[in-house]
Amino acid sequence: MHQHIFTQPIVSEIKQPTLLTIRLLDSVSDLLVLSAMTNPIAEFVVSQVSALEATLIVRHQPFVELCYHNTHHVADKYDQMRSLGQGARLYPMMGIAPRVCIEQLREGITVNIQADEHVYFSLGSCTRFELISLEQDLRILSEPQALVMAKAILGRKFDYEEPSSMLAVHISEVEQVRRDLREYLKGESGKIHPGVSTELLKLDHLLQNKHQWLLRTYHQSLERPNLGRSSNEQLSNIEQLQRKLDCFELLAPKDVSDMVNKLSDDGM
Repeated sequence: MHQHIFTQPIVSEIKQPTLLTIRLLDSVSDLLVLSAMTNPIAEFVVSQVSALEATLIVRHQPFVELCYHNTHHVADKYDQMRSLGQGARLYPMMGIAPRVCIEQLREGITVNIQADEHVYFSLGSCTRFELISLEQDLRILSEPQALVMAKAILGRKFDYEEPSSMLAVHISEVEQVRRDLREYLKGESGKIHPGVSTELLKLDHLLQNKHQWLLRTYHQSLERPNLGRSSNEQLSNIEQLQRKLDCFELLAPKDVSDMVNKLSDDGM
């Protein structure tokens, strides 16, 4: 499972409390990460453990980098306690906007790892990610991911004054979820309850409305710098500058006007 999305396994030795920072590569765009946010970001499996030392087999998504730093800080509590042969996966939290998770991933997620006969994993505070043990990773058996994401997007309040680049991410996210809904309906045709099928069609219609509104806002953001200003504001500014120039020309001495005209003619 997940063989197609992870890098080759990496052997990491933990000899004292370690802070692992998982950060999105600078060269990776948000649109690329968006399509992979339903998969685990990283996987940790305990290969060896003895006393205060442990060896981990680590795999991760290719668009993130892992940085290890030794620390003297010992976490007061832990999210996962793993023994030999056991492991955990790092996932974005369910129902959280992918944009929020991507922003946090770009800043860096901190995982505290320490060994004491077992291996303990704990995440930093206010994180939008969670660690799930391998034997309890039932996400593929839960409610269809497309349905979960559709409900999450419809329940989210968008900021329509965001820059056009972020609006493009929102639009791509809605399009992706709508495509997943249609593929799910097509693949499960005749296998799901008619009431569920009707609910999925309603969600798709609501997503279409949100997509149209986002698309309209996106085009408006390209036409004008701010939604509170008119699209012909640049033309108005040029007219205002022309009027100011005419006033200066009337008030300035003739020799100054002639000198300015000569300088502008020489520069052309």
